[in-house]
Amino acid sequence: MAEILFVHGAGDSAAVWEHQLASLGREHRVVAIDLPGHGARLGEQAHADHAANAAEVALALDAAGLRHPILVGHSMGGAVVLTYLLGSDTGGTGSIPQGTVRGLVLVASGARLRMHPAFMQAARERAEATPSAPLAEPLVPPERCLGPNPSPEVVAWLAAHSGRATAQAAYADFQANDAFDVMARLGEILVPTLIVGGADDTMAPPKFQQYLADNIPNARLMLLPGAGHYPMAEQPAAFDRALTEFALALP
Repeated sequence: MAEILFVHGAGDSAAVWEHQLASLGREHRVVAIDLPGHGARLGEQAHADHAANAAEVALALDAAGLRHPILVGHSMGGAVVLTYLLGSDTGGTGSIPQGTVRGLVLVASGARLRMHPAFMQAARERAEATPSAPLAEPLVPPERCLGPNPSPEVVAWLAAHSGRATAQAAYADFQANDAFDVMARLGEILVPTLIVGGADDTMAPPKFQQYLADNIPNARLMLLPGAGHYPMAEQPAAFDRALTEFALALP
Protein backbone atom coordinates (compact mmCIF):
# COMPACT_ATOMS: atom_id res chain seq x y z
CA MET A 1 0.00 0.00 0.00
CA ALA A 2 1.35 3.39 -0.99
CA GLU A 3 0.96 6.68 0.88
CA ILE A 4 -0.06 9.46 -1.53
CA LEU A 5 -0.44 13.16 -0.82
CA PHE A 6 -2.20 15.30 -3.45
CA VAL A 7 -1.72 19.08 -3.80
CA HIS A 8 -4.10 21.16 -5.91
CA GLY A 9 -3.38 23.98 -8.33
CA ALA A 10 -4.04 27.73 -8.34
CA GLY A 11 -7.54 28.75 -7.34
CA ASP A 12 -8.55 25.12 -6.84
CA SER A 13 -8.92 22.82 -3.86
CA ALA A 14 -8.68 19.20 -2.82
CA ALA A 15 -11.91 18.66 -4.75
CA VAL A 16 -10.01 18.34 -8.04
CA TRP A 17 -8.70 14.97 -6.81
CA GLU A 18 -12.19 13.54 -6.36
CA HIS A 19 -11.69 10.74 -8.89
CA GLN A 20 -8.33 9.73 -7.45
CA LEU A 21 -9.50 9.69 -3.83
CA ALA A 22 -12.36 7.37 -4.75
CA SER A 23 -10.39 5.11 -7.09
CA LEU A 24 -6.96 4.90 -5.50
CA GLY A 25 -8.29 5.11 -1.96
CA ARG A 26 -9.48 1.53 -2.19
CA GLU A 27 -5.91 0.20 -2.29
CA HIS A 28 -3.74 3.03 -0.98
CA ARG A 29 -3.67 5.61 1.77
CA VAL A 30 -4.57 8.86 0.05
CA VAL A 31 -4.74 12.41 1.39
CA ALA A 32 -5.65 15.57 -0.56
CA ILE A 33 -4.93 18.86 1.17
CA ASP A 34 -6.46 22.30 0.95
CA LEU A 35 -3.96 25.13 1.11
CA PRO A 36 -5.04 28.23 3.11
CA GLY A 37 -7.74 30.21 1.34
CA HIS A 38 -8.91 27.15 -0.60
CA GLY A 39 -11.62 24.55 -0.15
CA ALA A 40 -12.35 23.93 3.52
CA ARG A 41 -9.95 26.73 4.50
CA LEU A 42 -11.64 29.68 2.82
CA GLY A 43 -11.50 31.70 6.04
CA GLU A 44 -7.68 31.69 6.10
CA GLN A 45 -5.24 34.04 4.41
CA ALA A 46 -3.50 32.39 1.47
CA HIS A 47 0.27 32.42 1.04
CA ALA A 48 1.82 34.46 -1.75
CA ASP A 49 4.98 32.34 -1.88
CA HIS A 50 5.61 28.65 -2.30
CA ALA A 51 7.98 28.42 0.65
CA ALA A 52 4.99 28.90 2.93
CA ASN A 53 2.92 26.49 0.84
CA ALA A 54 5.71 23.92 1.11
CA ALA A 55 5.53 24.31 4.90
CA GLU A 56 1.83 23.43 4.63
CA VAL A 57 2.84 20.18 2.91
CA ALA A 58 5.20 19.38 5.78
CA LEU A 59 2.43 20.04 8.31
CA ALA A 60 -0.02 17.88 6.36
CA LEU A 61 2.41 14.97 6.16
CA ASP A 62 3.01 15.12 9.89
CA ALA A 63 -0.70 15.43 10.68
CA ALA A 64 -1.57 12.44 8.51
CA GLY A 65 1.38 10.38 9.72
CA LEU A 66 2.69 9.85 6.18
CA ARG A 67 6.35 8.84 6.48
CA HIS A 68 7.27 7.72 2.96
CA PRO A 69 4.77 9.44 0.68
CA ILE A 70 4.39 9.85 -3.03
CA LEU A 71 3.83 13.58 -3.59
CA VAL A 72 1.45 14.51 -6.40
CA GLY A 73 1.08 18.14 -7.47
CA HIS A 74 -1.18 19.58 -10.15
CA SER A 75 -0.07 22.78 -11.91
CA MET A 76 0.77 25.14 -9.02
CA GLY A 77 0.78 22.08 -6.76
CA GLY A 78 3.75 20.82 -8.74
CA ALA A 79 5.63 23.99 -7.86
CA VAL A 80 4.71 23.50 -4.21
CA VAL A 81 6.00 19.93 -4.00
CA LEU A 82 9.15 20.82 -5.96
CA THR A 83 9.80 23.63 -3.48
CA TYR A 84 9.22 21.20 -0.63
CA LEU A 85 11.69 18.67 -2.04
CA LEU A 86 14.39 21.17 -2.92
CA GLY A 87 14.35 22.67 0.54
CA SER A 88 15.83 25.81 1.95
CA ASP A 89 17.53 27.16 -1.19
CA THR A 90 14.12 27.66 -2.76
CA GLY A 91 12.52 28.74 0.47
CA GLY A 92 11.21 25.26 1.12
CA THR A 93 11.21 23.62 4.53
CA GLY A 94 14.28 21.48 4.05
CA SER A 95 13.21 19.71 7.25
CA ILE A 96 12.52 16.31 5.72
CA PRO A 97 15.15 14.82 3.41
CA GLN A 98 14.25 13.66 -0.06
CA GLY A 99 15.09 10.14 1.05
CA THR A 100 11.82 9.93 2.95
CA VAL A 101 9.79 10.67 -0.19
CA ARG A 102 9.19 7.56 -2.31
CA GLY A 103 8.14 9.29 -5.50
CA LEU A 104 7.10 12.51 -7.17
CA VAL A 105 4.28 13.02 -9.66
CA LEU A 106 4.06 16.35 -11.49
CA VAL A 107 0.77 16.90 -13.30
CA ALA A 108 0.42 19.64 -15.92
CA SER A 109 3.10 21.65 -14.16
CA GLY A 110 6.46 23.20 -14.98
CA ALA A 111 9.86 24.26 -13.70
CA ARG A 112 8.88 27.91 -14.10
CA LEU A 113 5.33 29.22 -13.95
CA ARG A 114 5.24 32.79 -15.21
CA MET A 115 1.71 34.17 -15.23
CA HIS A 116 0.14 36.01 -18.15
CA PRO A 117 -0.11 39.73 -17.26
CA ALA A 118 -3.81 39.79 -18.13
CA PHE A 119 -4.52 36.96 -15.69
CA MET A 120 -2.45 38.68 -12.99
CA GLN A 121 -4.28 41.97 -13.49
CA ALA A 122 -7.72 40.37 -13.38
CA ALA A 123 -6.83 38.40 -10.24
CA ARG A 124 -5.41 41.50 -8.53
CA GLU A 125 -8.49 43.58 -9.30
CA ARG A 126 -10.76 40.85 -7.99
CA ALA A 127 -8.70 40.47 -4.81
CA GLU A 128 -8.73 44.21 -4.16
CA ALA A 129 -12.49 44.47 -4.68
CA THR A 130 -13.69 41.45 -2.66
CA PRO A 131 -10.70 39.63 -1.12
CA SER A 132 -12.63 37.17 1.05
CA ALA A 133 -15.33 36.37 -1.48
CA PRO A 134 -15.22 32.89 -3.04
CA LEU A 135 -14.60 32.89 -6.77
CA ALA A 136 -17.87 33.05 -8.67
CA GLU A 137 -16.31 31.59 -11.79
CA PRO A 138 -13.13 29.72 -12.79
CA LEU A 139 -9.95 31.76 -13.02
CA VAL A 140 -9.44 30.72 -16.62
CA PRO A 141 -12.21 30.04 -19.18
CA PRO A 142 -12.97 26.30 -19.58
CA GLU A 143 -11.96 26.40 -23.24
CA ARG A 144 -8.42 27.31 -22.14
CA CYS A 145 -8.29 24.55 -19.51
CA LEU A 146 -9.61 21.49 -21.30
CA GLY A 147 -8.59 19.55 -24.37
CA PRO A 148 -10.43 19.83 -27.67
CA ASN A 149 -14.05 18.66 -27.76
CA PRO A 150 -14.47 17.92 -24.05
CA SER A 151 -17.56 15.98 -23.08
CA PRO A 152 -20.42 17.84 -21.37
CA GLU A 153 -19.67 15.79 -18.27
CA VAL A 154 -16.08 17.04 -18.10
CA VAL A 155 -17.16 20.65 -18.66
CA ALA A 156 -19.71 20.29 -15.88
CA TRP A 157 -17.10 18.68 -13.62
CA LEU A 158 -14.71 21.61 -14.15
CA ALA A 159 -17.42 24.14 -13.39
CA ALA A 160 -18.35 22.31 -10.19
CA HIS A 161 -14.89 21.47 -8.88
CA SER A 162 -12.49 24.24 -9.92
CA GLY A 163 -12.32 27.73 -8.48
CA ARG A 164 -12.98 26.78 -4.85
CA ALA A 165 -10.89 29.59 -3.41
CA THR A 166 -11.18 33.20 -2.32
CA ALA A 167 -10.21 36.08 -4.57
CA GLN A 168 -7.28 36.82 -2.26
CA ALA A 169 -6.10 33.22 -2.55
CA ALA A 170 -6.30 33.25 -6.33
CA TYR A 171 -4.14 36.37 -6.54
CA ALA A 172 -1.71 34.98 -3.95
CA ASP A 173 -1.44 31.78 -6.00
CA PHE A 174 -0.62 33.77 -9.11
CA GLN A 175 1.99 35.83 -7.25
CA ALA A 176 3.66 32.70 -5.92
CA ASN A 177 3.63 31.08 -9.34
CA ASP A 178 5.08 34.14 -11.05
CA ALA A 179 8.07 34.10 -8.69
CA PHE A 180 8.64 30.35 -9.00
CA ASP A 181 11.65 29.18 -11.03
CA VAL A 182 13.64 25.99 -10.35
CA MET A 183 14.84 25.39 -13.90
CA ALA A 184 18.48 25.35 -12.79
CA ARG A 185 17.85 22.93 -9.91
CA LEU A 186 15.90 20.06 -11.42
CA GLY A 187 19.01 17.88 -11.43
CA GLU A 188 18.86 17.88 -7.63
CA ILE A 189 15.57 15.95 -7.59
CA LEU A 190 16.68 12.50 -6.48
CA VAL A 191 13.40 10.63 -6.20
CA PRO A 192 11.73 8.64 -9.00
CA THR A 193 9.46 11.02 -10.88
CA LEU A 194 6.44 10.61 -13.12
CA ILE A 195 5.43 13.57 -15.26
CA VAL A 196 1.89 13.56 -16.60
CA GLY A 197 0.57 16.16 -19.01
CA GLY A 198 -2.18 16.70 -21.48
CA ALA A 199 -1.04 16.55 -25.08
CA ASP A 200 -3.43 19.43 -25.81
CA ASP A 201 -2.74 21.52 -22.71
CA THR A 202 -2.34 25.22 -23.58
CA MET A 203 -1.76 26.33 -19.98
CA ALA A 204 1.21 24.05 -19.28
CA PRO A 205 2.01 22.80 -22.79
CA PRO A 206 3.84 19.57 -23.60
CA LYS A 207 7.16 21.41 -23.96
CA PHE A 208 6.95 22.23 -20.23
CA GLN A 209 6.51 18.56 -19.44
CA GLN A 210 9.31 17.56 -21.79
CA TYR A 211 11.67 20.01 -20.09
CA LEU A 212 10.91 18.45 -16.72
CA ALA A 213 11.47 14.95 -18.11
CA ASP A 214 14.74 15.94 -19.76
CA ASN A 215 16.18 17.59 -16.65
CA ILE A 216 14.97 15.51 -13.69
CA PRO A 217 17.06 12.35 -13.30
CA ASN A 218 15.07 9.13 -13.32
CA ALA A 219 11.95 10.84 -14.69
CA ARG A 220 9.35 9.33 -16.98
CA LEU A 221 6.97 11.35 -19.17
CA MET A 222 3.41 10.46 -20.05
CA LEU A 223 1.30 12.72 -22.29
CA LEU A 224 -2.39 11.87 -22.49
CA PRO A 225 -3.76 12.50 -26.01
CA GLY A 226 -6.79 14.76 -26.16
CA ALA A 227 -6.35 15.99 -22.58
CA GLY A 228 -5.82 19.59 -21.52
CA HIS A 229 -4.83 21.07 -18.16
CA TYR A 230 -6.84 18.64 -15.99
CA PRO A 231 -5.73 15.18 -17.21
CA MET A 232 -6.69 13.58 -13.88
CA ALA A 233 -10.32 14.52 -14.55
CA GLU A 234 -10.42 14.47 -18.34
CA GLN A 235 -8.99 10.95 -18.50
CA PRO A 236 -9.22 9.64 -14.92
CA ALA A 237 -8.92 5.95 -15.77
CA ALA A 238 -5.69 6.41 -17.73
CA PHE A 239 -4.32 8.78 -15.12
CA ASP A 240 -5.12 6.48 -12.21
CA ARG A 241 -3.66 3.50 -14.04
CA ALA A 242 -0.40 5.39 -14.67
CA LEU A 243 -0.17 6.51 -11.05
CA THR A 244 -0.90 3.01 -9.78
CA GLU A 245 1.74 1.44 -12.02
CA PHE A 246 4.24 4.10 -10.94
CA ALA A 247 3.53 3.45 -7.27
CA LEU A 248 3.80 -0.32 -7.59
CA ALA A 249 7.16 -0.05 -9.36
CA LEU A 250 8.76 2.05 -6.62
CA PRO A 251 11.28 0.39 -4.30
